[in-house]
Amino acid sequence: MTAYQLSPRVTLKPGDRFRVSGGPYYRLASGERVSMAARGTFVLLAVEHGRGGRVQLLAYGAGGYAVLHVAGRRRSRVPGLVARPYKIRRVTG
Repeated sequence: MTAYQLSPRVTLKPGDRFRVSGGPYYRLASGERVSMAARGTFVLLAVEHGRGGRVQLLAYGAGGYAVLHVAGRRRSRVPGLVARPYKIRRVTG
Protein backbone atom coordinates (compact mmCIF):
# COMPACT_ATOMS: atom_id res chain seq x y z
CA MET A 1 0.00 0.00 0.00
CA THR A 2 1.34 3.43 -0.87
CA ALA A 3 -0.68 5.54 1.59
CA TYR A 4 -0.94 5.80 5.39
CA GLN A 5 -4.34 6.38 7.01
CA LEU A 6 -3.57 8.99 9.66
CA SER A 7 -7.17 9.42 10.81
CA PRO A 8 -10.63 8.66 9.39
CA ARG A 9 -10.46 11.87 7.31
CA VAL A 10 -6.71 12.26 6.66
CA THR A 11 -4.52 10.04 4.46
CA LEU A 12 -0.81 10.65 3.84
CA LYS A 13 0.40 9.89 0.32
CA PRO A 14 3.95 10.03 -1.08
CA GLY A 15 4.96 13.66 -1.48
CA ASP A 16 2.89 14.87 1.50
CA ARG A 17 4.64 16.82 4.27
CA PHE A 18 4.25 15.89 7.94
CA ARG A 19 5.71 16.68 11.34
CA VAL A 20 6.80 14.05 13.88
CA SER A 21 6.86 13.92 17.68
CA GLY A 22 7.37 11.15 20.21
CA GLY A 23 9.60 8.36 18.99
CA PRO A 24 12.21 6.18 20.70
CA TYR A 25 14.17 7.18 23.77
CA TYR A 26 16.93 5.73 25.95
CA ARG A 27 16.32 5.40 29.69
CA LEU A 28 19.43 5.97 31.81
CA ALA A 29 20.04 4.15 35.11
CA SER A 30 19.02 7.35 36.92
CA GLY A 31 15.61 7.21 35.18
CA GLU A 32 16.36 10.20 32.92
CA ARG A 33 15.14 9.93 29.31
CA VAL A 34 17.41 10.76 26.37
CA SER A 35 15.58 11.24 23.08
CA MET A 36 16.80 9.10 20.18
CA ALA A 37 14.12 10.39 17.83
CA ALA A 38 14.25 12.23 14.52
CA ARG A 39 12.65 15.68 14.70
CA GLY A 40 11.17 18.21 12.32
CA THR A 41 9.23 18.20 9.09
CA PHE A 42 9.50 15.32 6.62
CA VAL A 43 8.28 14.43 3.14
CA LEU A 44 6.74 10.96 2.80
CA LEU A 45 8.48 8.72 0.26
CA ALA A 46 6.98 5.28 0.94
CA VAL A 47 4.90 3.27 3.42
CA GLU A 48 5.92 -0.24 4.55
CA HIS A 49 3.38 -2.57 6.20
CA GLY A 50 4.94 -5.45 8.13
CA ARG A 51 3.75 -8.39 10.17
CA GLY A 52 1.72 -7.79 13.30
CA GLY A 53 0.29 -4.50 12.06
CA ARG A 54 3.68 -2.77 12.11
CA VAL A 55 3.84 0.30 9.87
CA GLN A 56 7.00 2.23 8.98
CA LEU A 57 7.29 5.39 6.91
CA LEU A 58 10.30 6.10 4.71
CA ALA A 59 10.72 9.86 4.71
CA TYR A 60 13.16 12.63 3.86
CA GLY A 61 13.82 15.61 6.15
CA ALA A 62 16.45 18.23 6.95
CA GLY A 63 18.73 15.55 8.46
CA GLY A 64 18.39 13.19 5.50
CA TYR A 65 16.46 9.95 5.13
CA ALA A 66 14.66 8.33 8.07
CA VAL A 67 12.60 5.21 8.72
CA LEU A 68 9.88 6.13 11.20
CA HIS A 69 8.01 3.43 13.15
CA VAL A 70 4.42 4.68 13.53
CA ALA A 71 2.24 1.65 14.39
CA GLY A 72 2.48 -1.86 15.77
CA ARG A 73 4.79 -3.40 18.34
CA ARG A 74 8.54 -3.24 18.04
CA ARG A 75 11.15 -4.58 20.44
CA SER A 76 14.64 -3.32 21.04
CA ARG A 77 17.58 -5.63 21.72
CA VAL A 78 19.39 -2.73 23.40
CA PRO A 79 18.70 -2.66 27.16
CA GLY A 80 17.20 0.68 28.19
CA LEU A 81 16.03 1.64 24.69
CA VAL A 82 12.26 2.13 24.55
CA ALA A 83 11.02 1.72 20.96
CA ARG A 84 8.02 4.03 21.24
CA PRO A 85 6.17 4.80 17.95
CA TYR A 86 6.23 8.27 16.43
CA LYS A 87 3.17 10.51 16.42
CA ILE A 88 2.44 12.04 13.02
CA ARG A 89 0.68 15.31 12.10
CA ARG A 90 0.17 16.42 8.52
CA VAL A 91 1.54 19.86 7.61
CA THR A 92 -0.88 21.96 5.59
CA GLY A 93 0.20 24.52 3.08
